[in-house]
Amino acid sequence: MDEYLALFPYTAAAARYVEASGRTFDSLMTAGEFSDSVLNKSVQRVARAIDSDVHSKPVERDDYEIELFSYVVGRALVSCIREAVLVQRYANAEAHDAFSKLRNAGERLQDEYIARLLEDFGMTVSADNNIFELHFTDLIKYTSRLKGPQWRLVNLMNRGQVRLAKNEMIQVLAEAVRLKVLRGLPLKLSSKMCEELAPYTSPLKKAMSVASSHPTDSGPVILEACPPCMKALLSQVKAGQNLAHPARFALTSFLANIGMKAEEIVHIYQTSPDFDYELTRYQVDHIKGASGKDYIPPGCSTMETYGNCTETTGLCKRISHPLSYYRARLKRQ
Repeated sequence: MDEYLALFPYTAAAARYVEASGRTFDSLMTAGEFSDSVLNKSVQRVARAIDSDVHSKPVERDDYEIELFSYVVGRALVSCIREAVLVQRYANAEAHDAFSKLRNAGERLQDEYIARLLEDFGMTVSADNNIFELHFTDLIKYTSRLKGPQWRLVNLMNRGQVRLAKNEMIQVLAEAVRLKVLRGLPLKLSSKMCEELAPYTSPLKKAMSVASSHPTDSGPVILEACPPCMKALLSQVKAGQNLAHPARFALTSFLANIGMKAEEIVHIYQTSPDFDYELTRYQVDHIKGASGKDYIPPGCSTMETYGNCTETTGLCKRISHPLSYYRARLKRQ
């Protein structure tokens, strides 16, 4: 079986494979090693969508079919749970997973996967030396939720064409995946099918209930140890102010790196006038989950450049990064 189908199970090629396999829902529900593996993997897949701290593992060759069919059954689980927020989270999780797989692939496979996904999404793109050129109308379809000056058309367009670096093209493809998954859910399933899936959806519903409840504390995170700049940003959010993009990224990445859970970070932003749960969760997950630990908050010099530095005396005078301040304060405490 082609590895591409297992890694990107929402593609047209994957759908054709599933159809040609002749496997039915009843066969996947029948007790047996393969069906048990698919069902267990499906539950893990949905759990990853509920809790962004649950990450997918590399797919072994012997498990390609299990991975593919776990996506099929995972969509059924999400549809039976009937939670609009879960539909959004499931689409986000698949997008983050696609981003991670593309980013971590070797150069040869990365180029192959990008080309096949572009074809699957019907995007006409020319590539030369890791620079991708496409028409601006294709870009608009997939970047409405991507924030930052780098996504403004005025900064990208030249005679109707847009030029993107490879890492930017991967971001666009991840967003295309999110929309593809989102538009296909929820499925119209029979009550009988959902009853058979009840033993698997029941624990997921409980996990969803816990994840959706308002967090009351931040666990091991000690907010008192945060540097003045981050305390100031937190105060601004609490006061109902909208943070500029650099400030929002700085605060979100800082909280993610000191161990705050994704849902807790999202909860902090709910007082913002422009708060959108789905968009905020997507952005937080992008920094905390699929994008790995590469996203660290900006250093003190960058914070100062953007006008987000509030203190240059005391401990701040002796450190050069907000995380260094936090760790130093933890040691003192």
